[in-house]
Amino acid sequence: MLDYRTIKSRYRFTGTFTLETALHIGTGQIATVTDSPILRNAAGQPFIPGSSMKGAFRAAVARITPHLGLQACDVFGDDDFCLSPQNGQKSKDYLGIRRFLGASVPRSGGGTDANKAREALRRFGHEDWIGQPLIEDHLLILLDENLCSVCQVFGSPFYAAKARFDDLPVQDWFQVTEIRDGVGIDRDSERAVENIKFDFEVVPAGASFKFGLTVENPTEQDLGLIAIGLREMTEGMVRLGGIRSRGLGQCRLALESVQRLDFRDVNILTAYLKGDGNGESIPPEEFLAQAVRGLLG
Repeated sequence: MLDYRTIKSRYRFTGTFTLETALHIGTGQIATVTDSPILRNAAGQPFIPGSSMKGAFRAAVARITPHLGLQACDVFGDDDFCLSPQNGQKSKDYLGIRRFLGASVPRSGGGTDANKAREALRRFGHEDWIGQPLIEDHLLILLDENLCSVCQVFGSPFYAAKARFDDLPVQDWFQVTEIRDGVGIDRDSERAVENIKFDFEVVPAGASFKFGLTVENPTEQDLGLIAIGLREMTEGMVRLGGIRSRGLGQCRLALESVQRLDFRDVNILTAYLKGDGNGESIPPEEFLAQAVRGLLG
């Protein structure tokens, strides 16, 4: 069953992301120098938001997961098998049941909310919970049974992600950006359209960024999905940022460190709390191979 209340294990992955082509992650605002400036931190340095990294990583995993006999929903869709952020029936049922957390769904009566909750429990196959005090464990069981494999790792509106991506600060770059021009093309005449010229700012190829990913309480399956995403990135198969169809965003991850911290081991926990260690170091390639083998069975 899904659980977040007690930390049992933590994996920490670090490495270096290097741009093989230029990168554009825009601010969504127009500047005086360019129509589409890149995102910068308070010191004026470019960086890759953790949210951008997570989105690309999750999408890479979700594309492969169905081939392994696992479920991967469209996070913004209305899939039948996964709780959706949209107003799908499962989402309505789950929220209707959650209203009774700390109380109980009455066996009869109780008004419209109670009627909906009873029907929802029947649809979820937990009619036996009617009349029982509902606690968090009941909700966790519903999430475990009704979230797809990808949502269980990367989160959903109903469950916090096990995987947390750091913002990626720039480590090594040329200290300058490029401004590239673009024009609107008429698809029929294949000519440039008048007055549709624009430009955008990019971080040049060759820049590198510091990568960090933390995963807490992963199952063997979770680690396998993480390994899939890491493998796709070490192979340079995941593009970041915008304007990717024009060649931007090609990058490659050099995975440099994998640390495993088992909080259930008293000696390891004691050393960690005293500042004498961060758990066990695993060679990156060994981790990737073991995690994928565990996923494939």
